[in-house]
Amino acid sequence: MFKRIIAVSVLGVSALGMMAANATTPGVYVEGQVGYANTGKHFVKPFPSSGKVSSKYQGGLAGRLAIGYQFNPNWAVEMGYLQLAQQKADVKSNIAKQSVTLDQHAFDVVGKGILPINNKFDIYAKAGMAYLVNDLKADVVSGQSIVAPLAKHSWAPEAGVGITYNISSNVFIDTAFTHIQPIGKNRPNNINMATIGLGFTFG
Repeated sequence: MFKRIIAVSVLGVSALGMMAANATTPGVYVEGQVGYANTGKHFVKPFPSSGKVSSKYQGGLAGRLAIGYQFNPNWAVEMGYLQLAQQKADVKSNIAKQSVTLDQHAFDVVGKGILPINNKFDIYAKAGMAYLVNDLKADVVSGQSIVAPLAKHSWAPEAGVGITYNISSNVFIDTAFTHIQPIGKNRPNNINMATIGLGFTFG
C-alpha cells in the first residue's frame, strides 16, 4: 500500500510543482514527506475493560503531501494530507475474540514561524489543527463485540519543529518531528511522527 502512497506523493508533488511554476502568485511551495509514525501499542480498547489487547502494530510508514505559501522569510502557512499505515490487533475477553484493523488519514492546516540561520539552513516551529478520519473494522470470531467505540472523525491540535536545508533557491530538504493529539469523545491515540521531505518553491 505504501509503495503506492510514495508513488502518488512523488507524482502529486510533480503535478503541483508544474501548476505553481505557472502561477503568478509568489511564495508558493509544495512538498512531499515520508517517515515513521507511532500511535502507541494499544490503538483500540476492549469493552468491558477486563479484556486484553494483543497489538500487532506500534508504528509504521507514513506519507504526507503539503502545499503552502510563504509570506516572508519568517512566516508561512500550509495545508496537507497525511496517510498512516494500517494498524492491526487482536482483542480477547472471556466471552469473545476479535480481530481489529484501523485505517487512518488526516487533513491538516498549520502556521509556521521560521528562523533563518544562514542562506542554507532554516529552523521552524509549526502549530495548527488536523482532521483525522478513523476507519475501524472489527471481525467477531466468537460471541459479541468487545471493542470500545472509536470516533469516525476527530479534531486534533498539531504542533511540530523542523529544519530545512536549501539545496538551491527553489529546492529544499525538510526534516521534522510532528505531534498530533486528538480531542473529543472516543478519540484515537496520539500520533508522533518523524519525517524527511523534498520541497520546491516558486516565487
